[in-house]
Amino acid sequence: MDKKNKIFSSVDTLMSETWPIAKFLHENPELGHNEFQAQKKLVSFLSEKGFQCDTKIGDLKTAFVARRGTPEKGKPTIAFLAEYDALPNLGHACGHNLIAASALTAAIALIDSEPELEGQVVVIGTPAEEVPPPTKQIMIDAGAFDDVDIALIMHGGDRTATGGKSLAIDSLEFEFKGKTSHASKYPHLGVSALDAAILTMNALEYLREHVRQDVRIHGVITNGGSRPNVVPDYASLEYYVRALDRGYLDEISERVFNCARAGALATGAEVKINILGKHDNKILLPTLDKMMLDAAIEADAPNVMEAEKELGSTDFGNVSHHIPASTLKLGFVPKGTPGHTPEWAEASNGQSAFKAVNVAGKAMALTAHKLLTDQNLYKKVKNEHQELT
Repeated sequence: MDKKNKIFSSVDTLMSETWPIAKFLHENPELGHNEFQAQKKLVSFLSEKGFQCDTKIGDLKTAFVARRGTPEKGKPTIAFLAEYDALPNLGHACGHNLIAASALTAAIALIDSEPELEGQVVVIGTPAEEVPPPTKQIMIDAGAFDDVDIALIMHGGDRTATGGKSLAIDSLEFEFKGKTSHASKYPHLGVSALDAAILTMNALEYLREHVRQDVRIHGVITNGGSRPNVVPDYASLEYYVRALDRGYLDEISERVFNCARAGALATGAEVKINILGKHDNKILLPTLDKMMLDAAIEADAPNVMEAEKELGSTDFGNVSHHIPASTLKLGFVPKGTPGHTPEWAEASNGQSAFKAVNVAGKAMALTAHKLLTDQNLYKKVKNEHQELT
């Protein structure tokens, strides 16, 4: 049996163990930074499979790094990334239970198919992808990726594709401090923090006309006062600002800051600007992305087509700025079905989700095997990353 078929056969066998984990996560959804059951389930399974697991990653209580093999000079360390947080009131409506199960399947199948394979295989559990700050950056800063050469991840979607772009994003909070007063008898003695917030929002609406088409600016009022007859002395906004690249986003964010400063200046309020997190855009590597897609096609992936044009953001972008990385999107919902919906949540526990985990496990394991055994291919990917960062 050749290496590809050996890997594929191993994945098929493993599905009886990893698919129940995907279902367990689906049936027990946990929000970001509270994925204690998920962490325990994943770490316990990997430990049983011979991985050395570390759960002390900075201040992140639900992260982990699981290693199998020993780093060797000239031999790559390949990481499969797992996500496992859910969404409020929706559960796994982004299919993170599938991401976790795929990472387990790929890592273990790779080792089972060739136990003497040189290099190191790592599964990195990255919690709280859905909320700022970007935990993958926290893990990078904590050294979790120091010995990793290449990172692979899957994500569900309405199609199978690689090479999908993502938007860099700054998560921002604006806190306005004013002065309370009776809104009818003594309005002239008050300073409305809410007025400052509303002026900021209006200024941001005007800003939209004068930025590139890829920029997204969207937010909410998180605190607007308590009663109509009391001048609000405190108001707050939370905004996400996105763009295709970090350099341009930094420029736009500074202009967004100026809108908040203007709102405060116009009303006499004070403003505090809090940066909650920074997610970078993904660095796309044509060679690595093609390897992943070709492997998925060999594994009988469904709905293969061009990457979608609608873009979101992910802290996997931060990883891709640090080391070569690739995302395999795997179709498991009908074309045009948006994520973060009940339809996604329902589908991520069904037969199409089972197929997605199976195909992703095969594609990522096969890609990793090629990188571990073909030095020229590995160097090509590394050089490509150096040229683009």
